[in-house]
Amino acid sequence: MITLAEQIAEAQRELALRRQCSPQGIKRGQLEAGEAYDQLQAMEAIVRTLQRLEVEQRQLSLFAVRT
Repeated sequence: MITLAEQIAEAQRELALRRQCSPQGIKRGQLEAGEAYDQLQAMEAIVRTLQRLEVEQRQLSLFAVRT
């Protein structure tokens, strides 16, 4: 199983890679600027969602009933 922390790290890595490579793809004509922008926005949303889930998970674990 891939942990939530590992998923966040991978999504952050992918976002950084896209930020680095997108301008080159646009210059080469392999990617439209609007499409690149939309993809970056989507990846940023994925990272934020995963981070929010991680925070919620930690908060829930504080209130977990131990038996």
